Amino acid sequence: MKVLSALVFLQCLLLPAECKADLASILIKSYANSLNLPITDAVREYIHKNSDHGEGTWNQAHGNDHIYVMDQLYRIASGDTTATRPELLCGNRATVMQALLQNLGIRSRTIYLFSRYSGSLMGHVFIEVMNPETGAWEVQDPDYNVAYENASGHRLSVSEMIAAPEFTNIYPVNANAKGWTETGADRLMIGQFFNLAHSPTEGMLYYNQQALDTGLVAATESYIRSNYGTVNYTPALVGQFLIRPLIDLKNGVYTTQTSDTVPL
Repeated sequence: MKVLSALVFLQCLLLPAECKADLASILIKSYANSLNLPITDAVREYIHKNSDHGEGTWNQAHGNDHIYVMDQLYRIASGDTTATRPELLCGNRATVMQALLQNLGIRSRTIYLFSRYSGSLMGHVFIEVMNPETGAWEVQDPDYNVAYENASGHRLSVSEMIAAPEFTNIYPVNANAKGWTETGADRLMIGQFFNLAHSPTEGMLYYNQQALDTGLVAATESYIRSNYGTVNYTPALVGQFLIRPLIDLKNGVYTTQTSDTVPL
């Protein structure tokens, strides 16, 4: 065992990036075991626990270098006091999660959400992961640290989220909380981000009737053409429903109500 340990250490010196990726995978698996989580959830928790949301100096210097970010994540998670906590935006966290999942042999794809709730086009990024146990795609959001499931515990894909007639029986979940306000994912509901999603890997644009009626589909297609040039994708209407439970802030308290239409 001592000889093997010495060889592993030597490999770490010669191939630090690859070795640390393997060590990160081992650490993530320990997260999964200790928290009794699926491995995909453990990757999400690992990223969220060991980084901060932000776009300051650190993010501008290192946020798009996922190899460096993964190194810092591992050092932070391992208790290295000389490491700096990564400062990441949603897209940075999504990219890193994909890289970590790839090291574990798990497929994933990037998902871009769009909204015009504030009057201008806004975006959010997370990923869909091919669950190795169920063989189905499911949302994993390392920025908000949530997956989504219905009342029976079925994990949801982004198209299922968009097609849902209401969110009363949809729950954001993580290792410590369940529910929209409990996890902080209520901001995505309030911002109406679950009306349209673009999956460039799959070549699909999923949307519901509300996104079509409010012009969100047209605005998003214009944005895609302007920023990505000629992009082949298939638009797919996946939900006819306009009724969603809304969370409004009234007198400092969040209240849930249902409305037929939602003004943008």
